[in-house]
Amino acid sequence: MKILNTLSLLSLAVIGSKAMKNISSKELVKDLTIGWSLGNTLDATCFETLDYNKNPIASETCWGNVKTTQELYYKLSDLGFNTFRIPTTWSGHFGDAPDYKINDQWLKRVREIVDYALNTGGYAILNIHHETWNHAFQKNLDSAKKILVAIWKQIAAEFADYDEHLIFEGMNEPRKVGDANEWNGGDYEGWSFVNEMNDLFVKTIRATGGNNALRHLMIPTYAACVMDNAVNNFKFPSGDDKVIVSLHSYSPYNFALNNGAGAISNFNDGSEIDWVMNIINSNFISKGIPVIIGEFGAMNRNNEDDRERWAEYYIKKATSLGIPCVIWDNGYFEGEGERFGLINRSTLQVVYPKLVNGLIKGLGNSIKTRTTVRKTTTTTSQSQPTNDNSCFSVNLGYSCCNGCEVVYTDSDGKWGVEN
Repeated sequence: MKILNTLSLLSLAVIGSKAMKNISSKELVKDLTIGWSLGNTLDATCFETLDYNKNPIASETCWGNVKTTQELYYKLSDLGFNTFRIPTTWSGHFGDAPDYKINDQWLKRVREIVDYALNTGGYAILNIHHETWNHAFQKNLDSAKKILVAIWKQIAAEFADYDEHLIFEGMNEPRKVGDANEWNGGDYEGWSFVNEMNDLFVKTIRATGGNNALRHLMIPTYAACVMDNAVNNFKFPSGDDKVIVSLHSYSPYNFALNNGAGAISNFNDGSEIDWVMNIINSNFISKGIPVIIGEFGAMNRNNEDDRERWAEYYIKKATSLGIPCVIWDNGYFEGEGERFGLINRSTLQVVYPKLVNGLIKGLGNSIKTRTTVRKTTTTTSQSQPTNDNSCFSVNLGYSCCNGCEVVYTDSDGKWGVEN
């Protein structure tokens, strides 16, 4: 049935009222189990082939993925995922200086997808992705600051009444694109840029007030990487217990990400994963600083058994340190590119069930049994016995609940509680 216990009703009430819990990010991440990223979708860019003025939301499908649905998120929730990262590119969807106004249709579509994720009872992470205006060069800093403030003020206002289930991530992999230091952990110029932008992001969100004063925020190291020089030169804000470090780690590199010489399809050595987790632990976790690995994955090489072992090993290591991980799914399964597809978004078929099994096994006993609230409305009814002998619920795949108290009403009918 749609609602099974009083705990679910409490969750529904919280969602409806948007009550904001005043808890630390250290406490919040304990409720995050395994995450999934809506890759190559809202973050897709097709500036040369699309007229963004004519159809502001067409970019969602311009990299080949289908339009996102509520059913996709319900399926993922049923599989055990409770954290949903929504990478979003805003370039092409906002106007000129000084307002940099976000297109209303685009913002509405982003909000719809955020709601899809939150309707599962889980968490959503909304960010700024694939942008070109925030490349980490000193010459870009002044203009990048103006755009960051303008864009995040509008996002914060749009989601001002959302509770702690919505997390904001300031930037995605900010780095010196095209520079020799792009992927090697950065340099002073890059570190300074990222630290200043992170600081401004936190201050901008906090200044909008309301629920955003308590909003949980994710900020990255240079390129969101776990290299020593990036981590050692990262500045974490003091005096704010609702900030989380955002890191990405496709490890071991030759197994997980490398698409060229040196790539391997067998997973037999977890030492690189161990090194990553040790760096995170010594620099952050051991100091009481929460971390989310916002991207990780291992691309398909027709090696699902190895990827299952890898997933279990990776998640078991991260979970032992209290680090939630969000797997990257770009919807691509074959070809020469990065093949990180996990679920067919058209049919909702899990293409690699063993890989998902490995993720869940890695969580061990940390995964929580929960009831998914299929939220279509927040209408409630006064308690009264249900005696609908037609049992409309059977046609919807749920058992009859005659004689139960009515706790939820939607367009289908009245729903009750039955243990």
